Amino acid sequence: MELQNSTVLVTGATGNMGPYVTDALVDSGADVVGTYVTETEKEAVEESAEYADAVSYHQVDLTDQAAAEAFAETVADEHGSVDHIVGLAGGFSMGSVSDTDGEAFQAALNLHATTAFLTVKAFADYLSEQSGVVLFSSDRAIDPVGGTLAYDVGKGAVRTLTESLDVELDARVNAVAPFLIDVPGNREAMPDADFSEWTAPEAIVDEVLHLLSNQGVRGQIVQMTGGQPEMAD
Repeated sequence: MELQNSTVLVTGATGNMGPYVTDALVDSGADVVGTYVTETEKEAVEESAEYADAVSYHQVDLTDQAAAEAFAETVADEHGSVDHIVGLAGGFSMGSVSDTDGEAFQAALNLHATTAFLTVKAFADYLSEQSGVVLFSSDRAIDPVGGTLAYDVGKGAVRTLTESLDVELDARVNAVAPFLIDVPGNREAMPDADFSEWTAPEAIVDEVLHLLSNQGVRGQIVQMTGGQPEMAD
């Protein structure tokens, strides 16, 4: 399915990757619906996203099934249907097994896996064989490095959810699993890191658009480690 004139839902549209994804989708001619959690996040992304005015933003708690279902009804009323979904909702967290309690562990599962599950569940009836769903797992869910246990498990659950949903739905369901993404927030948090080893957000966006529109790819977890653009001489 071509992205032009399609409706694409982007959860977590005010996160680090949000503006990159929504701008690319708007530039592709899509009607973009985005979710956010706090007004502060929305205000910030309205300043950083080039096409923020073209995105229909909705504040919704996607860990709450009733809220997710009500949101799906609202989107259907306003946009007719949803053709594709990009699941960006999530958040990074540190902690080894010794300093991660049950509450933090459950919170990570809710933040990553529950939001993805409830979103796709709420919109499943609007998706077709031409629809694409792209969720966000992580390289750490494939090759854990330690010190981020709850995050790794949450993203691992997204990986399994992706494969399971692709079996159950007519829509194509895939996931990307990036290494550290080279966005300003991550650079500020880790100023001494080697940024050349990180994955450029533009490379991730290119893969997301490819997975949404390519009808021959489904049930894949695309591991993305690296991806910095080559600098012109």
